[in-house]
Amino acid sequence: MSGTQLHSQVVIIGAGLAGLACAKQLTQRGLSVVILDKAKGPGGRVSSKRTEDHSVDLGAQFFTVRTPEFRAQVDQWISEGKVKEWAPRMALAAPNTYSDSPDRHTRYVGSPKMGAIGHAAAQGLNIRPQSRVVEVAKNLTLETGEKVSFEQLVLACPADQTAELVDIELPAQAPCWSAWVDIDVEQPFDAAFVKDSPIGWVANDSSKPGRQSKQRWVMQATREWSQACLEETPEWAMQEMQKALREILPNAFEIGQSAIHRWRYARPWPNDEAMATSSVQFAHNIWVCGDYLNGGRVEGAWQSGYHTASHILATLEKP
Repeated sequence: MSGTQLHSQVVIIGAGLAGLACAKQLTQRGLSVVILDKAKGPGGRVSSKRTEDHSVDLGAQFFTVRTPEFRAQVDQWISEGKVKEWAPRMALAAPNTYSDSPDRHTRYVGSPKMGAIGHAAAQGLNIRPQSRVVEVAKNLTLETGEKVSFEQLVLACPADQTAELVDIELPAQAPCWSAWVDIDVEQPFDAAFVKDSPIGWVANDSSKPGRQSKQRWVMQATREWSQACLEETPEWAMQEMQKALREILPNAFEIGQSAIHRWRYARPWPNDEAMATSSVQFAHNIWVCGDYLNGGRVEGAWQSGYHTASHILATLEKP
């Protein structure tokens, strides 16, 4: 397919939470917006993986709320039944030791899975899944050869993928090996931040509201270990992470079903977490947004898209 087949006032590359939040604000103000995403469904890392019996959260594990704008959005999701509070028994863990955590932050999760947030945020938006953009010029070129014209362009994909499309320097994103296992024994905590281990976070996914599985544990590797082991096989990474998990969970267990996923672009490195620019204007009509610009949190992603939409609206309103 060749020639310009599609035109939209605003084209957004990436249907993660930043892209969805940006599109929602612009659509509500009457602009025509289309989102192009290479994946099959919306949400990016605010998503869930299907399993043989239910699902599991292998991306964002939970989120908190700090700003009034995001508070209003979360309250809407709660009223729609898409988000619920999660009050896990928190711990601080290290190999062969743990202690109760004093952390009492209010945490939220999608219900019945984190993927519910992406689908709620995508409601009413014009999204074209499985549409990979391979070139950004006067028009966009898709992998199929189709051309897409735009008046305003938003790159809401991971930093490395954005830098492949336009000549811009952005903070690199660390990878993350994320795995889940079903075990047969209850543990004395529901979730833990972990030190001195390949694993940085563990959580009983089954302890989240709306989940139907039992003792399904998620483990997410540290940035450093994930980077060092990025090109190892999934089988090797799973074996090493299961070995580490046995040192973290105090009650001995047997493992049933399991699976692993490699996120190549997951979180900002610690030195970049405080960048907090939220949005970057690359050209007069090209914008960049994403969680990696705003702390790496779920709220940071949403705010980045929200603020990018505000900048675009302000630009369009100028005489």
